[in-house]
Amino acid sequence: MRTMRTIAVLNMKGGVGKTTTVINLAHILANDYHRRVVVDCDPQCNLTSFYGAAGAEGPTVADVLRGTHEPYWVDNVIEVTPWISILPASTQLWQLDLAAIQEGRSNINALRGFVQAVQEDQQVDVVLFDCPPGFTAASTAALMAAQEVIIPVLMDGFSLEGMTEMLAQVASIRSSNPALKVGGVLINQWHRSVPVIQAEKVLRAMPVPVYNQTIRRSDKVLESTMVKEAVADYSITSSAARDYRLLVQE
Repeated sequence: MRTMRTIAVLNMKGGVGKTTTVINLAHILANDYHRRVVVDCDPQCNLTSFYGAAGAEGPTVADVLRGTHEPYWVDNVIEVTPWISILPASTQLWQLDLAAIQEGRSNINALRGFVQAVQEDQQVDVVLFDCPPGFTAASTAALMAAQEVIIPVLMDGFSLEGMTEMLAQVASIRSSNPALKVGGVLINQWHRSVPVIQAEKVLRAMPVPVYNQTIRRSDKVLESTMVKEAVADYSITSSAARDYRLLVQE
């Protein structure tokens, strides 16, 4: 059985580039003819909207978490390119979070079952989970299903202050999912300034793996989201596109 990687892209903060990281990793891997499944765990549905899957008929992550749709997994995803399929999000994820708080109901192993079904079929090389800010019902289920976590961060004081707590939360999941590890912290929107350089030094001194490759700040990333293209395809020579390709190599 060939190896399939399952990666959760997570940060407790919003606006750090989780969705753009998932999109560009998926599209760069497409050029290597890997088949990928992306899973939108965020009720804001940005990844789902990017791929034009909002409002499409069929199951969503919320349905999988409720257990109302059983694998065969192929019936649960939408093919959005010849090599990328998405399990979309919906605003019903908000209701699941409320139920988890009020009634203590949360099927944290539902996405693990979905991933196991994907693995058994041996048609997919990578599953990428786009997680919302914080530890919601969906992001917890994603961590239960993932082998590794990528943590995109900005170089500011809030990101550095929240790193210890986030790593502690990930470590707490490891008691139930021993395979989970932090793949690395990804410095996003890097630019040459004294505060950013100082913050990077502080981060790299922390006891956490940090990718050597950073993603430089580029207006092309913002433009690419407007036209619904991965920056790796939209502006292949831009600094961010080059950086994402180097990240995939790393």
